[in-house]
Parts: sequence; C-alpha cells; structure tokens
Amino acid sequence: MNKKFILGLAVASLAGLYSCGGNEVTDETTDADSTAVVEIIDSTEVEAEAELAFDGVDKGDYTLYGHSDIDADGSEPTVEAMNAAMTENGAFEGKVAVTINEVCQMAGCWITFENGEEDPIRVFFRDHFTIPTETPAGTAAILYGETMIDTQTVEFQKHLLDDAAANGDEIAQEEYDAITEDLITTSFDCESILVKK
Repeated sequence: MNKKFILGLAVASLAGLYSCGGNEVTDETTDADSTAVVEIIDSTEVEAEAELAFDGVDKGDYTLYGHSDIDADGSEPTVEAMNAAMTENGAFEGKVAVTINEVCQMAGCWITFENGEEDPIRVFFRDHFTIPTETPAGTAAILYGETMIDTQTVEFQKHLLDDAAANGDEIAQEEYDAITEDLITTSFDCESILVKK
C-alpha cells in the first residue's frame, strides 16, 4: 500500500464515522514501506470541548457569557482608548467597556456597539456562543477579545440584512441589490462578554 492510499483510507474512515456518529476507533495499516495510525476522536469528546464555559453566570451587577472567566474591575478601557490603540498598533486586545447598540434577533450570536466612527463595530462571539436576544439596546457590557480586520462576503452582508429584517427593520430590495462586492471592515472577536443586569 502506498501513503496516498492510506491517507485516502483515513479520510474515508473519518467521513464515515462522523456521518454515522460512531465511537472512538483506531485504524492501523501497515506495509513494507510505511506505517500509518489513524486515531478518530470520539465525537462526544469534541462536543464537550466546544461547550460554553460560562452561559449566563451571575457576576454581581453583570451576567457572564463566553469561554473565559472575566470580572468588571472598573478599569476597562473605553471605546476611545480602544480606537487609539487600533490607530497606534493596528489592533486591540483585552477588555473594553461598550454600550450595546443592537443584538442579533435571530440567535443572539452578535452585537454591535458605536465606536465614534461612521459605522458601528460588529462583535462576533467566538465559537458562535450567544446572549439573550431580548438584551435591549443601550445595555452596558464589557467585552473581552480582540479587534480584527474582517472581509465580509456578499453573501454574509446579505445575511446581516436578513438579521436586520428579523430585528424589525424594513429592508428594501435595493439594499440587497446594492451589495455587489466583499467589504473590508473592523470587527471584534469576542472570547467573553459581561452583560449589565
């Protein structure tokens, strides 16, 4: 057997396992030239690792959602300080105090906040965790994560318009038709969020 065949066999085994939801398997193939061991991880282990560590945990005046335990210590940078760090360093990483502008009404999987620029910054929750969709605009929050330069595809921009429509905004067909190319924008990759009660 050659190495390409062994790799193909491994890929086929993985595809079969995950489409059927099997258990942990180790497949070993040997020939004169090589030995390959393919270990397939139990899908329940993968799901356990992806589970949210903090899903509505009481933190005094705040509720914590996300993957890391953070507290509101009162020294979080302002949006203006975040903007200054982005201008100076091209990026920002850490905690920042914001006021929620909008919450995804379809799932609670993103928010926006005003940053003093023309467009608000969209916050995406890492590994697609969510906050309550009924969180009102104007709610104080503390984000923990980092800014990133993001390319939003045409398809994704139209998806965001669908989210806005779900929020109750009227979206004209012309707005969909006007989206013809990818958009380069700054977004915030959020590891955890404290939402003010």
